[in-house]
Amino acid sequence: MVVFDMLLLKRKILRRQGGKHGLIPRANVCLVFIHDPIDSLSPLMLLEMQPKIRFEGYLIDRPAWRLQWQDETIVLNRRTFDLLLFLIDHRDRVVPKDELLQSLWRDQFVEESNLTQHVFLLRKALSRHASGQKIVETVPGRGYRFTAPIEVEPQAVEETATSSQIFLHASASVTEITIEEEEIEADSTSLAALPTVRKDGRTRWALGSLLIVVGIAIAGWFGWQHWLDRTGGAPVDVVIAPSAGSTGDAVLDSALVDALRMDLSQSPFVSPVAPARVRATLTEMKQDPDAAMTTAVAAEVCERTNSQAVLHGNVARFGQHFLLTEEATSCVNGSMLAEAKQEVATAEGLPHGIDKLAEKIRRDLGESRRSIARFDIPLFPGRTASLEALKEFTQAQVQSNQGKYVDAIELMKKAVAADPGFAEAYYDLAAYYGSVLALTAERDALLKAYSLRDTASEPVRLGIVALYHSAITQDLYEAERNYRNWIELYPRSAQAWNGLSNVERELGHHQDALTAAEHTLELRPTVAGLYANLAFEQMKTDNPKGALATCKRALARGMDIDNIREHCFQAAYALHDDAEVQQQREWAAAHPDAVYIRFDEVIIAIAEGRFSDVQRLAPPLNAIMRQRGLAEPADGFLRDTGTNLIESGDVAEGIRILRSAPVDLKDETSVLGLARAGDIAAAENAVRAMQAEFPQGTLWNDYRGPEIQAIIALATHKPKDAIIALERVRPLEGRDPVISMMRGDAYLAAGEPAQAEAAYRKVIEGPDQEPEAEEVPLSWLGLGRALAAQGRRPAALEAYQHFLTLWAHADSNAMHLVEAKKELGSLQNFGHLNN
Repeated sequence: MVVFDMLLLKRKILRRQGGKHGLIPRANVCLVFIHDPIDSLSPLMLLEMQPKIRFEGYLIDRPAWRLQWQDETIVLNRRTFDLLLFLIDHRDRVVPKDELLQSLWRDQFVEESNLTQHVFLLRKALSRHASGQKIVETVPGRGYRFTAPIEVEPQAVEETATSSQIFLHASASVTEITIEEEEIEADSTSLAALPTVRKDGRTRWALGSLLIVVGIAIAGWFGWQHWLDRTGGAPVDVVIAPSAGSTGDAVLDSALVDALRMDLSQSPFVSPVAPARVRATLTEMKQDPDAAMTTAVAAEVCERTNSQAVLHGNVARFGQHFLLTEEATSCVNGSMLAEAKQEVATAEGLPHGIDKLAEKIRRDLGESRRSIARFDIPLFPGRTASLEALKEFTQAQVQSNQGKYVDAIELMKKAVAADPGFAEAYYDLAAYYGSVLALTAERDALLKAYSLRDTASEPVRLGIVALYHSAITQDLYEAERNYRNWIELYPRSAQAWNGLSNVERELGHHQDALTAAEHTLELRPTVAGLYANLAFEQMKTDNPKGALATCKRALARGMDIDNIREHCFQAAYALHDDAEVQQQREWAAAHPDAVYIRFDEVIIAIAEGRFSDVQRLAPPLNAIMRQRGLAEPADGFLRDTGTNLIESGDVAEGIRILRSAPVDLKDETSVLGLARAGDIAAAENAVRAMQAEFPQGTLWNDYRGPEIQAIIALATHKPKDAIIALERVRPLEGRDPVISMMRGDAYLAAGEPAQAEAAYRKVIEGPDQEPEAEEVPLSWLGLGRALAAQGRRPAALEAYQHFLTLWAHADSNAMHLVEAKKELGSLQNFGHLNN
């Protein structure tokens, strides 16, 4: 609510001399109280009609605070809308980041990541136009600039030049509203509409008294609100040092530190530095990461991580009783910032004692009372077997941070067995299952976490809901919206940024996924899997050199694990760096339990038409996965391999491998394999069943369903039906090059070779091409056929030759190789006959 502070109200009445009707008397000025749910720095234009703005097909209705694209209303939060208006109003120049921070967050200290986040959200909203122009441009080292040409569409205003009317302009901040009044021409009707005040003294006295009472009430209410919202300054990053003293159980000691970290993590104001980052910083300092930190060492870690405070804790045990203490000291001058103590009667009460300590520390560090009240869910709301659960939870996180997800799963299963109400443990367990592609187990753990979501802290609840929509309802757009809400509230949450990156990847929005992956790695540079995620998105955005450099950064940090090596291998293959490829192969040979590079070897063998090599490589890899307890991912590997073999022309072997794994109708690849294998009725029934079970499921309804319809239509010689089905997939076709290749096949079969050429070129030339995917060589073959059908013989010959180069090591009896050689020969002979 925006209200005029009577003590700060500034009047400036601009009067004209003369005029037909003279001046409007001061008594006729009407003060209007405006309700506004959000503090905004954009002008509140009272009683004024403002112009509409058009650019690149978008329409901004400033009075309604609305952004539209054609007939669609684009929802923006108020701060992002303010950013858009500010950039438009200053479009004649580059707006520095400091100016944007000062203007959008007046009298507040916020990190640059807040601004970056809103730029990200704004660019996402302004991504619908077809011109490809980047509307909000980043000027490195300087700031941002609005680049689109605009059209101003004035709104109709009835005007008569007979009298004067007052407009009120207000600029809002947290504490003050400034009003300025100016005169414009108005007619006598407008004057008549202005209220008049009787000049009776008693009426004026009563009105004045009423205004005073209302003013005092409003001031009191806002004073109370200000007290609730008052903070002690800027948000605080804290380094949590291991506790001095001991409970007598080393694992429990570590678990209590984790409990404090989890409690503090729900605060948007106080952010604990991730333990992996603390350990990495200690290693860089040549310190033992497992040793207790001295005051000097902790202060240096604080400085190196750009944090503001260090938390030093102590556990004193007296028989069965414990005294917990925490002190927060400034890493600038060592001064005391906060202090809290809590007595605990039994060991089982230690987690609840940590809850109390965290609340006191947050308040003393400056977090507002309202924020603490909103984001203060106890780690363990009831008396449960939580102590043992907390210990297992802590050990599981240690394993996951090292990329050892199988070990982490076993420990987290013990945590939820000890405390079936531990929502965060179920949530992390679901994430670990997802990391090893155990999708059924992931769904089961996530359903349990979702049922417990209201007992979790706010960031965990947001994460559960977002992952629930991603994996259970499979509504990726809803998941995307929830991850953005999470980021809006916790812009320094690496988990939120990582989740957003994964969803954008599933939607095929790889540039957005790359941006989010970069943010994630900046926030958590010590987590191995985040380097792999970034490298993947760099490959998808046509930057294999960047992907290889990212992998090398991870290896330099000692993250020498399977999925990092995989991305080194993929990048080297894309760059034709034979020496690097061989180096990664040697690493895989020295690590017999590594699966990722071996999996890539199978994919590349299929892409190169080396089907006999697939028969040699696939069985050992399948055995390794099963020996490691990865039965479900092993089944997925068989389905994927079989489906790809069928697509690449080795139909009989593909069907054999596909059918060696059990059919899972909830697995997209399994249903896709049914369609590829010609089991049309089973595939159609499975799609209908999945669309009924997941009515909001983005992939089943908008991607896999139409894709399978197109496969069936092509198999039954109905290419036009395939073209129609594939049109529904366009918003998501960045996920996989197979859609563009299938569109090319459909156009070619329908006798539209020019359209087919465009589709094949999208696979070959697109920024998201996958060098190891079979669709690349097959699209070269399709391109040759499309060009030949258009009578463009030289270009067709070149395309055929390119396919044969990519399949230079293919099996001599590979179907597509035999067909290509025959077609090329006919094309060459036709040329000789014409000559």
